[in-house]
Amino acid sequence: MHSKNLRAYLDSAAGIAALLPQAERLIELRRIYSELVPQQLLRSSSIVNYKHETVVIFVENNAIAAKLKLLSPRLVNGFFKRGVQVTGIRLEVQPRQEARTDQIRKQARLSVAGAESLEALARRLPESELKQAVTEMVARKKD
Repeated sequence: MHSKNLRAYLDSAAGIAALLPQAERLIELRRIYSELVPQQLLRSSSIVNYKHETVVIFVENNAIAAKLKLLSPRLVNGFFKRGVQVTGIRLEVQPRQEARTDQIRKQARLSVAGAESLEALARRLPESELKQAVTEMVARKKD
């Protein structure tokens, strides 16, 4: 189906046609939001609604909410400068249900000199959990 036909179909359906302006507004708000917010905050938040000149943003945790709350005057001003009438920002904490797929598991690398230093440290330590942990780190490097 061509995009022109799809647009005509969506416009003709009474229920869907009423939703299109709101969906388009949300897409535009998300585009503007992506320009206003630092990348690390953008990954943990998302605009979910725009109602009565208030932008509703879901955030993953309270720390992100606190940072965005500090930025909210700047966000309101940024939306206004781009032609969107926004009088308030409402933040709601909504932890992610699914596992984050965009996070890369950190793989620390231990140099040969580092492994040798840890090995020497392990020899000097008395028997303890610390000595066991250091010994295991050295053993993983040798694998």
